[in-house]
Amino acid sequence: MFDKFINQAKGEVDRVLEEKGISKEIVFEEPIEEFGDLSTPICFELAPLMKKSPKVLAEELAGDMEAGGFIREIKPVNGYVNFYLNYEKLTPLLLEKIKSEKDNYGRGKGKEKIILECTSANPDGPLHIGHARNGIIGDTLARVMRFAGYDVETQYYVNDMGKQLAVVVWGLRRFKIDSKKKKDHAISEIYVKATKVLNENPEYESEISGLMKDYEQGTKEVKSEFEYAANYCLDGIRETLERIKINIDTYIWESSFLRDSSVSKALERLGKTKYLKKNDVLYLDLSEFGVEKELILTRKDGTSLYVTRDIAYHLWKSSRGLVVDIFGADHKLVSTQLSLALRILGVKQPEFVIYEFISLPGGKMSTRRGIFISLDELLDESAERALREVNKRRPKLNESLKAKIAESVGVGAVRFNVIKISPEKPIIFRWEEALDFERQGSPFIQYAHARACRILEKAEIKDSYEVPSLSSNEKKLVKVLSKFPVKVSEAAESRRPHIIANYALELADSFHRFYMFEPVLKSDKKDFRVHLVLASKIVLANTLSLLGIDPLEEM
Repeated sequence: MFDKFINQAKGEVDRVLEEKGISKEIVFEEPIEEFGDLSTPICFELAPLMKKSPKVLAEELAGDMEAGGFIREIKPVNGYVNFYLNYEKLTPLLLEKIKSEKDNYGRGKGKEKIILECTSANPDGPLHIGHARNGIIGDTLARVMRFAGYDVETQYYVNDMGKQLAVVVWGLRRFKIDSKKKKDHAISEIYVKATKVLNENPEYESEISGLMKDYEQGTKEVKSEFEYAANYCLDGIRETLERIKINIDTYIWESSFLRDSSVSKALERLGKTKYLKKNDVLYLDLSEFGVEKELILTRKDGTSLYVTRDIAYHLWKSSRGLVVDIFGADHKLVSTQLSLALRILGVKQPEFVIYEFISLPGGKMSTRRGIFISLDELLDESAERALREVNKRRPKLNESLKAKIAESVGVGAVRFNVIKISPEKPIIFRWEEALDFERQGSPFIQYAHARACRILEKAEIKDSYEVPSLSSNEKKLVKVLSKFPVKVSEAAESRRPHIIANYALELADSFHRFYMFEPVLKSDKKDFRVHLVLASKIVLANTLSLLGIDPLEEM
């Protein structure tokens, strides 16, 4: 309902400006509480045009505006026009809406099909904390966009034609795999051993090239070896994804676009344009678009490259919906080249969410050298630390429940630590930040939900209640609850899921503050406050679910 308040405020500003023959895009900010609930700085932009000071202009505009509906009052302050929410009107409507809609509160509908590619790590070893950022951003964005009304299909693009998998296949011919290890970790061990031998014996590189060529040509025995190695590793990766609650709808194999002639058809289509050039190799000349680096499409021997197959993959994806890709910062040039290739072919260009990397304090991670923190290790450590915290807080709980809570808290802490930072900002991974169980972590949000559950267990929820004059803490909580649909829409449309993480912290903080200073069960406002707790529980659960974090009922 906060969106209706925004729309009413915008309508008043537009109406008054239109009367003065002015058309401007209106921007709103949230001021500190004493200056209302919404504020527009439009007068600072209009002042030079109207040859008046922002202060005088704000007083004139506010004087011509009318309160009503969800707007209780409009005041000019130092050049800003401030709008105050009518909590008496908003509160009963909001609480009934949340109570009746429950997990549908804030949900949209009827939007387009989205094909969202995320995770897509090479099948040469386990996921590490770098891969985690890709997968967590993608999965959270998919959850948010689905909730906002989009039909989202998540895809994992399996790079089964790269050199890394060829090295694994070569290694499997020489080393026995450790069947006692988790499958992706066992494959990584083979990859590291094989890489070491290849580094010490460069003459074996021709065997790797031969394997890659045989696989591309579909040689039966080699094809079977590659598929076995990739599937063996993917089995282990899927276990990790399931544990961290990353859901992949479809696994798409890179080789499929070669085998069904999609790659050759894409090259044929590009060949009919002026941009495809040939010397020793086929390449796209993108200089007309300001990109000087050619996009190489084939090797000298005529075999295709990853990007060629990626073009074919994107042509297929584009035929099924709007394409959204989660790419690392090292793919910025490739994303530009790929977009231009699709533009040349007259296909709608994909949207890219580009994220910076997670690095260790000591430097970058390397799968090839076996220097990385696997996501499995990270989740194990997070759960162990969470268990220590649960033991400290709830020593008398039975052990199985402690372990269940610790697992949920541990997984939630990892997901939240990754998603709370906007994608374009790099993260230096530090244990003490990832496992912060205080005010800036997901346990703080989960605890707010658990606390609401405990209150409701002891309360009688009556059908009717009287809405009293609200305290500042009650107003703050009501306002934050009303913003949930706005935040969902904002995160989905901007493709920035960290907006939901920041909202979750704001909601949990508002609820904890309300609980700390406003008694519920022993108050003469009990009936109203119980409904406020119920609404908070519902929205906290909705928010945590969008983040892929369990809304625990006990901690």
